[in-house]
Amino acid sequence: MGSGARSARRAGAGDPRRLHAGHARRGPAHRAAVGRVTPRKDRGRGGDTPRPAAPASPEAAGPPVLTPVTTAMNTVGALLVLGMVVIVNIDVFGRWLANAPLAGTLELTEMGVVAVVYLTIGHAVAGRRLTRSDAALGLLHRRGHRRTELALRTVFNAAGATVFTIIAWGQLPRLADAWNYNYFKGNVGIFTAPTWPLEAIMLTGAIAAALHFAALTVRRARALTGGSDDRT
Repeated sequence: MGSGARSARRAGAGDPRRLHAGHARRGPAHRAAVGRVTPRKDRGRGGDTPRPAAPASPEAAGPPVLTPVTTAMNTVGALLVLGMVVIVNIDVFGRWLANAPLAGTLELTEMGVVAVVYLTIGHAVAGRRLTRSDAALGLLHRRGHRRTELALRTVFNAAGATVFTIIAWGQLPRLADAWNYNYFKGNVGIFTAPTWPLEAIMLTGAIAAALHFAALTVRRARALTGGSDDRT
């Protein structure tokens, strides 16, 4: 009796079908899964559920003709920041190592900071990154007061367009005077820098910001009257 049971167990142990039955049932699927690259849309989303569409580029908020201009201005502003870093470091190390400061550091950095603001302001408006408080707008959106929210966004963008239009208008005589009378910053005989390039940058930046705000105002007005529902 005992020897028969042991023989049966030995026979079963030597049967490859019984020994590998579980592995055989799941082997092909398991082996197919190993080495298979799971599509990005399947990872953590339960099957073939597609991912939501990626948001449009923030620069799409501006007019197509103006967007490359503001992008180029933003790039120049970034390079100008790098240039100011280099100038300040040269001045610091010159004072420390040779007691010889770099002439014009104060004037160039003063003008550079203002220039960076106006070179990047248009890109910030187009990218919807201009500093503002969204507390009231967010509350209206969560409570479903969509038309009130859109109306406030329209007013905000229209006010921005108005303010920068006034700034641009005020820059025109300043630029003309700086060009005609050769205004400069600095000390004669040590360092002087003309101010008309800064005035021109301020005028260009204000115009770019005003145009982007105007474009956003039109979009909000269209959404308010039943057009596209693009939060801006």
